[in-house]
Amino acid sequence: MVDDPSGWHDVVVADSLIRVSLAEPVAVIRRRGVRDRVVSWADLPVGPINPRARIAAAPSGAWVVYTPATADEMAERGGIAARVTSTVVHVSPSGDVVRFMDLADVHLLGATRHGLWLSSGRWDANPDTEQDWLTVRELLVLDAGGTTHRSSVDRIPLLAFEDDPSPHLIVHAAAPDATPDGVGGACYTYRHLQLDLPAEGIPAALRVGEHPAASIEERDIPGWSEDDAPPPHPAVAGDPRVPWDMADLSEAERTSAVDAACAEFGDLDEYWQSAVGVMLPLTDGVQDARVTVIGDWPETRIEVTFTHPHYPQGRLRRTHRVFDDAGRIRSVQYASIHLMEDLDTRALPPAGNARNTILDI
Repeated sequence: MVDDPSGWHDVVVADSLIRVSLAEPVAVIRRRGVRDRVVSWADLPVGPINPRARIAAAPSGAWVVYTPATADEMAERGGIAARVTSTVVHVSPSGDVVRFMDLADVHLLGATRHGLWLSSGRWDANPDTEQDWLTVRELLVLDAGGTTHRSSVDRIPLLAFEDDPSPHLIVHAAAPDATPDGVGGACYTYRHLQLDLPAEGIPAALRVGEHPAASIEERDIPGWSEDDAPPPHPAVAGDPRVPWDMADLSEAERTSAVDAACAEFGDLDEYWQSAVGVMLPLTDGVQDARVTVIGDWPETRIEVTFTHPHYPQGRLRRTHRVFDDAGRIRSVQYASIHLMEDLDTRALPPAGNARNTILDI
């Protein structure tokens, strides 16, 4: 699986190469001796929030999973939470595009010959509560023909994958083992099981003890490390471009998104409260912070400016677009913390780059 905001990811299926864009709704299908075929899904209703794309390769083709690229806290503002769902497309070597929409609270597990595996529903697991780790979870399996199959597993699922010759599902074996850390807390060691899936058909329920299973070390889980995933191919001149259709955002949703972006930077002068109740800035040296809204939807941006010792002659400025090119809401959650990290580590351009007493950072 690949998770990256830009570039192209290649999926090889038999004698075909499917190149999927991670930034736009388009794929290119290549086969030796045949002219490239371009397919797209620009009208796919991915919702009001800027999505991220994840790609999973399967024997049937390429799966593209779109999930909102933001946290639940932002989605709940402005009454848009009910419209936040995930969307999936399957691209076959012949160029057929199959869509799955309105998938609420799903998490990508991977792909096998059966189709795309998703865990469904929201759940939390307390590392110190064994029963939390032994509760039945719902699974969705989407097949390339457009059918959604339902199954379940009596453990927390982690990953679905296929090797030669079998498909597998990796799950947590049970609650993690806790080792006291000497300061009142604990260090946890997680144990995993690799379940062998049937070659054909999807079981109505997967239960540990009823299917062949073996322990697997975390380091041996395929794709567990981000280093295992091939990097995306960068976009180059001549690549096909297919922009998304414009999003359908109400005026209230647009206003709420701008307000949320402003609120993220609204208290940089008094961001932290000390143990004695004194309010402190985001980081040492930040003073006289201002947030300005510029432009109309979808070009709206906020400009955050403040004084700082790095450039005492003027002001530092950070700019964020509130919406993407299709008018969907872009997340700024934790953007103030990212700004703090840049200031603390001095990951800043030289003061000589300033123009008209403004240094963009």
